[in-house]
Amino acid sequence: MFDDVTKSIRVLSAAAVERANSGHPGMPLGMADIGVVLYKNFLKVSNKNPDWINRDRFVLSAGHGSMLLYSLLHFNGFDISLDEIKNFRQLGSKTAGHPEKNSEIGIDTTTGPLGQGFANGVGLAVAERYLSSVFGEDIVDHHIYGIVSDGDLMEGISTEAAELAGLWKLGKLIYFFDDNNISIDGNVTQVSVTNQKEKFISMGWDVLEIDAHEENEIIGAVESAKNVTNKPTLIISKSTIGKYAPNKENTSGVHGSPLGQNEFELFLENIEFSGDPFDHDSEIYSYFDEKREEDNSKYDEWKANLESKLQSDKNFRQLWNQFNNLEIPEVELEWSSDEASRVVGGKILKEYGLSNKFIIGGSADLAASTKQIISDNTFGSNNYDGNSIEFGIREHAMGGIVNGLALHSKLIPYGSTFLVFSDYMRPSMRLASLMKVNSLFIFTHDSIYLGEDGPTHQPVEHLMSLRLIPNLDVIRPSNSKELIHSYRYALEKRDNPIAIILSRQNMKFFDQDLSYKDFQTGAYEFRPGTDITLVATGSEVELALEISTKLSDFSVQIISAPILNRLSEERLESLGLSQNIFTIELGRTIGWDTYIKNIKKSFSIDSFGESAPIDQLAEKFNFSAEKISNEIRSLLT
Repeated sequence: MFDDVTKSIRVLSAAAVERANSGHPGMPLGMADIGVVLYKNFLKVSNKNPDWINRDRFVLSAGHGSMLLYSLLHFNGFDISLDEIKNFRQLGSKTAGHPEKNSEIGIDTTTGPLGQGFANGVGLAVAERYLSSVFGEDIVDHHIYGIVSDGDLMEGISTEAAELAGLWKLGKLIYFFDDNNISIDGNVTQVSVTNQKEKFISMGWDVLEIDAHEENEIIGAVESAKNVTNKPTLIISKSTIGKYAPNKENTSGVHGSPLGQNEFELFLENIEFSGDPFDHDSEIYSYFDEKREEDNSKYDEWKANLESKLQSDKNFRQLWNQFNNLEIPEVELEWSSDEASRVVGGKILKEYGLSNKFIIGGSADLAASTKQIISDNTFGSNNYDGNSIEFGIREHAMGGIVNGLALHSKLIPYGSTFLVFSDYMRPSMRLASLMKVNSLFIFTHDSIYLGEDGPTHQPVEHLMSLRLIPNLDVIRPSNSKELIHSYRYALEKRDNPIAIILSRQNMKFFDQDLSYKDFQTGAYEFRPGTDITLVATGSEVELALEISTKLSDFSVQIISAPILNRLSEERLESLGLSQNIFTIELGRTIGWDTYIKNIKKSFSIDSFGESAPIDQLAEKFNFSAEKISNEIRSLLT
């Protein structure tokens, strides 16, 4: 029966690609056997309760092979109908070209950009270990399986994440490496000489080697991997890409293009399938029934145990309710000194950490500089209940792991580094926005005012470029009240990621009368006025105040815009801006007119910075209150 099922998986996958006239048939044809073994023999998932926190996760890091996943989910009774299969890669279908996160239909993460899924899986494994330590193994105890490709392992993010997985001894993480030696452009040996076996062994992984087309070898490898509890496992699976396509198997021609009508017909003949390729015997559908019924029963048992534990264990009930609560109460903090927003932000984060166990994250070897330390309890192989993570200098992996933590359930994960290094994290931030997960990215050293480190470390284009990412809220607070609201806003569990942007240099203390509701609109009136409007963010709000004193013969309105990219036309109109609007921000000029119309001038920086003390930089780049006020005056007279 196994051979019949793998045949149907291959035929349905290839047929969908052929019908769409677009896609990647090679990987589904090569990895069908492994997919069937996983879903039949090992993967603990409930098609009736697909959001079950204690389900096993499956990460198809090689997301181009999406039809393998869709076919498996279809035959396993998840909500992917035959019509959805036939609409592969079509507008509005659940079967997009690359898998898009939808736990309701069994898709645990969005993949496609290679390496990202690999890092997501490590984050999922961290979440599993952490939550298991908090709630107990009767509540959280599951595996993370995945399929990774040659291309995945070429990407640097995979090596970064793999090293951390080995360091943390994430024994619940099991990856199949689709070792077919073929990429889109040809043979992998043309571009890689890496011995993946030795590489992963050196990083603390258990490594096995199998024939990807032998059922018993696959079963034996997974059983062996599950018995190794102190290491993640890589199962090197020697596969034939495009298996059963007589003229294209084991070639790059089957990687990223449909088989074509003639080759598809030869494929059906070779695999000995006749009839409609979208019509499969009922026995194929019932093949997975026993496993899914078993898993649905396991869910019922788990649910009953959860309810019993909630009734009998007060401490557990409090933790569980906190874990599932969507709102974060505002912390009570008092201070009055001039401090960098990174310093004050770190105090706020730590205060939240004292009362909420489900904020978890850390820094890419810059905690001493970013100050974003949730606790002194560090996560590691000997301490899985630590919620402070040391990522090392691995910004790529940090972003992907943070997303994996967010994908798992209802943790509140964050990663921090300098704003200039957000470039290393952009793919992960983009995917977090696409998936609408509550990843938090905290960036410090937010402008040329980090000073002497010079232009390599001074962000210029970053603020506006991050605002370009759909669904990403970019927050740049200017004062204590904005800071408190920023962290509350970011830590509330919502359907989008957040970036908080903080300063290195001290900022003047302001205690604004600012409601949380007004903060969420994106901008508010910091100081009233009628003749001139200065719109600023972050440390430049302080500069705007200095400018206003030098324009004392005018009535100067100051607008603080901590979440500029949330500012709506309706909110802008309600603020009653004057006819003379000027914007002030130590970032690129481009983009401001997207949010605010009829700007007379944007005071920004459209070049790289220089290495120098802050006061010298302000003078060099004409960002002093004296120079800006003089220019405004000249423009108005």
